[in-house]
Amino acid sequence: MLSTIEIDWDIHRLIESERRGFDEQPYLALRRLLNLPEPASAGGATNSASIGSGRPWIEDGIEVPHGSRARMSYQHGKQQYEGVFLNGALLVNGKSYTSLSAAANAVAVTKGGSKTQLNGWNYWEVQFPGEAKWRSLKEMRV
Repeated sequence: MLSTIEIDWDIHRLIESERRGFDEQPYLALRRLLNLPEPASAGGATNSASIGSGRPWIEDGIEVPHGSRARMSYQHGKQQYEGVFLNGALLVNGKSYTSLSAAANAVAVTKGGSKTQLNGWNYWEVQFPGEAKWRSLKEMRV
């Protein structure tokens, strides 16, 4: 089950400093900080075997395979979000979105704390299952 909790900047920095790489999910670093055992399926990258099979996400002629990881950085890295493409949608913070912009606008907030109006193509990156390389969705679209 995915849950969202708000944390302050100091806690975020502590979790990030504990991560063993950007590919490692933040909850694994938090589990170490809390002296909890790692789950049996813990791994940095999500693989398609653990997610199963499903429909790819397709928009503007770009196809992203089911199980691909997503990440977004906003306000020069002050806001960072992760998600996964499952069954034709982008899942972020437990919610499903069919467009990159809808996902970006749902999670990001301005410096003043209000909603954004972002072109999600400019912010999201994708990592295909079994690959280490991250790809800019904006560059894939060109």
